[in-house]
Amino acid sequence: MTKEKTMKHILPTTVLIAGILLSACNTTKKLYEAQEYDQVIMRTAPRICAGQYRNDLIAMVAASYHKANQADHERIQALKASGQPDVWSEIFERYSSMKGRCEALDCFPKEIKKSINYTKLNLDDDLQAAQNKAEAYLTAKIAQILNTEEPDLDKADQLIMSLERVNAENPRIGDFKLKSLAKRHGGSIDKLMHAEVFEQDISPDRDETVSFKETKGEFTAIVTDHKLSKTATIKGKVFFIDPKSRHLLLKMPFEVSSRFEHSYSTVEGALEACSEQTMERLKQQPVPFPTGKSLLEDAEQKLLDLIHQKIQ
Repeated sequence: MTKEKTMKHILPTTVLIAGILLSACNTTKKLYEAQEYDQVIMRTAPRICAGQYRNDLIAMVAASYHKANQADHERIQALKASGQPDVWSEIFERYSSMKGRCEALDCFPKEIKKSINYTKLNLDDDLQAAQNKAEAYLTAKIAQILNTEEPDLDKADQLIMSLERVNAENPRIGDFKLKSLAKRHGGSIDKLMHAEVFEQDISPDRDETVSFKETKGEFTAIVTDHKLSKTATIKGKVFFIDPKSRHLLLKMPFEVSSRFEHSYSTVEGALEACSEQTMERLKQQPVPFPTGKSLLEDAEQKLLDLIHQKIQ
């Protein structure tokens, strides 16, 4: 009786798993027939890594892997042979795809890797070289377009998106986006700007001193050099919003600092003992520390100046 109950519980589960695998196989087959090879790999590789696989699925993912890599390899060779400077973005993306496929299959059991003729590809050097050349071309081309009197802003924005795909951390992306936005609005973006400060920091008043002795003949003096400093920093984001539609056009993080520094010297003892350098420094008089509020206001102005400088 116990055995029969157990079988009744096991049988439906087995049928369910078989149904899921059959459905997955049918969907994968359709993707394979449509030559959507990367979709086949994305759907099937995790199941094979987890031990859920059938021979027909293994065959499809293996064929997809080799066909997709072969197509990318041939395209890369043709692009390189063209000698054109604008091909490196596509070359980078195709190397990235090849590396992604290789990583997706790397967790396959050893016997499956051997049966499908899988070899781990070392594409890091090729990928880095393509990325460097693509970034160099894209940054130069975008700058060239944006610096013309009547720039093709749609083309510039398209290339900026390509640059983001090649390296989202490229430090010039934000400046390019800002300059493109400004040119679309005739160079006037003040009405579009809205800044939100998330953090502000004001350092304490600092008076760093160094004292030393100077002598000249029978005269002696103790000279103290003072270095005053104080810093205010603001961090946040600038939002550029279309005043009519209220749609967000661009957002950029910022961190801007305003720093106060002043040096002067004081003397205890005979001035006759002081060197020419000390006498020159004594011309600098002590000044009061600025308030934190004034430094923050200066930092805000620096942010505006920085934005205006970037769109020139």
